[in-house]
Amino acid sequence: MIIEKKLRRFCAAAVFCLMCAAIPAAATEAPSETVKRQNTLSADDIQYNVNTGDARAKGRVVITREGSVLKGDEAEGNTDKEILTIRGNVSGNFPEQQATLKSESATWTGDKTKKTDGTVEAFGDVLLTRAPKDRLNADYVLWEIGTENYKARGNVDGIMQNKILKAAEATRTGDKFWARDVRRYEDLAEKFALSAKTVEGRLAKDAKSGEEVLQEMVADKNVVFDYVDREGLKTRVTGDKAVYSKARGTVVISGNTKAVRSDGKTVTADTMVVHEDTRNIEARGNSKIVFVVEEKAKKKDDGAKNSGTAKGGASVKKEPPAEVPKEPASADKKPVVEKNPPQLSDQEKSWVEE
Repeated sequence: MIIEKKLRRFCAAAVFCLMCAAIPAAATEAPSETVKRQNTLSADDIQYNVNTGDARAKGRVVITREGSVLKGDEAEGNTDKEILTIRGNVSGNFPEQQATLKSESATWTGDKTKKTDGTVEAFGDVLLTRAPKDRLNADYVLWEIGTENYKARGNVDGIMQNKILKAAEATRTGDKFWARDVRRYEDLAEKFALSAKTVEGRLAKDAKSGEEVLQEMVADKNVVFDYVDREGLKTRVTGDKAVYSKARGTVVISGNTKAVRSDGKTVTADTMVVHEDTRNIEARGNSKIVFVVEEKAKKKDDGAKNSGTAKGGASVKKEPPAEVPKEPASADKKPVVEKNPPQLSDQEKSWVEE
């Protein structure tokens, strides 16, 4: 039997309440019992096949499920399989998660295992927000409703519990996260930022604040690590790999490492360790420090000094420079200190002069 006629919004909602009310929901404490979950689909026009569960809706479409709502211009899907795709000016409200959604289209799928509240897969200029201030922008977002889990692709730009992320792709599963082509990962609590080809790490809730705190992280390839030291000066460390450990309180950057401070001082080494508490850098292996020393320029004296003659035309005898005694070489290899101006790249120069 196929129903295909124009219905008013009230009639459409009533019909689909009856059709969807029989869909089983999460089991109660008694394994043999189930709770009926009422889902509804309302619109100006609806086509529905009661035998297959296939549905099409057009004009002021509203899909509701357990208090959550998705609205749009048109929709299609299957009520038996709990899969509905809604398109055009899509907006969603998820009160239980204190979340909202905006996108060009979205597919709402129920979870047959009943372990979650289902998933929302959103496409096109997606904006997912959650109180008090979390937000996630991307071209594509797949969110497991009622959890922290998500997948995002294309111009990912978000802030989640004091962590800023800008990347090409990012995922979160449980307490672990991963991101690719990371333009910026900034931890506002730990007060550092970095960019890299890939970043992966683990989070855990802090017992006092209740907020998620970064426990460990690995950034790989083209790593740029920024932080502010105790003197309020910016420092940028570059390398091939960075490993953060909250337990050890360190960030270890390795592979062609170079540190540039905003006052022009530079350090190069095989490996650098940034200590979280002191913000000091420990350079290990082939270490070298370059810094600028400001000296007053020597003033040119009169012609007598410049010509090397004394008054009356007498020639001034030049004494050979005194020899500086050489200190014996130390057994311990210490960083070499040079007083020459640092050789910075154009990118480093622009960053230092900010």
